[in-house]
Amino acid sequence: MTPGPRRPLNIVHTSDVHLESDSFGNGPAGDTLRERVRRSFSGVIEIANERHADLLLIVGDLFDSSRISEGALGFALGEIARAAMPVVMIPGNHDAHDERSLYADLGRDLLPRNLHLILDPDGTLLDFPELETRIWGRALVEHTPEYRPLSGVPAPAPGRWNIAMAHGFFTEEADGFRSSPITPAEIEASAYDYVALGHIHVFGDVSQGATRAAYCGTPAPLYASDNAGWVAWIGCVPGEPVRVERLAVTP
Repeated sequence: MTPGPRRPLNIVHTSDVHLESDSFGNGPAGDTLRERVRRSFSGVIEIANERHADLLLIVGDLFDSSRISEGALGFALGEIARAAMPVVMIPGNHDAHDERSLYADLGRDLLPRNLHLILDPDGTLLDFPELETRIWGRALVEHTPEYRPLSGVPAPAPGRWNIAMAHGFFTEEADGFRSSPITPAEIEASAYDYVALGHIHVFGDVSQGATRAAYCGTPAPLYASDNAGWVAWIGCVPGEPVRVERLAVTP
C-alpha cells in the first residue's frame, strides 16, 4: 500500500452558479434575480471563510455564458479574492473555453492571487505541497459526446490527497448520446480520494468503489429550490473514508 497524506484536508466544492443569466430578462425583475444569484455566490465565500476551508473548488459554469458585463466579472473576481484560501476553477459548458471564451483575455495580472484557473483542454495538475494535495482538471472546450471530462486523469500520487474536477453528465449508459459523459468505471478507475463534479443542479453522491464523487448542486436558489441552494463540504482525514456533506446556502 502506498503511503497516504498525514494531514487532514477540508474543501468547499461549488459549481453552476450561472452569474449574469440572459434568461432573467431586463428591468427591475431581472435585476432582482441577478442580485439573488450574486448573493448566493457571496454566501459560498462566507461558508468557506467561516469554516476555514483549505481549498475552494469551482467546478464549471460560474458564469451563465461568455457574454458577461464588466460589472459581473469584477464582482466574481472580487468575491474570489475575499476567499482566505486557494481557489481552483475550471470552465463548464456555459462558460466554455472556446473561441468566445471570456477567460482568453484574462491575464494573470487581472486574476486574484489566490485563483488557480485551469484552461488546458488536455488537463492540468496543481500541487499544493503545504496541503499534501494534488488537484487535476480539464478545461471544457466543446460540450459534445466526444468530450470526456475524466479522460487523461493521471495516476494518483502517493503521499497526497488526490482530487479531480470534472464538469459533465454522470451516466451508466454507454449509448454515446450524452454530452460530456462521466461513467462509473471512469470514477472508480481514477482511484482518487475525491472527484468534484459539476453540471447537475442538485446534490448527488455518485461515489464508486473507494473513490468518493459528488455533485454539489448549485448554490443559487433560483435553480435548485425556492429557499436555498447548496455547496458540498468535503472532509478528508487520514485513515478514514472521505466525508461528503451538503450545506445550505441562503442568500
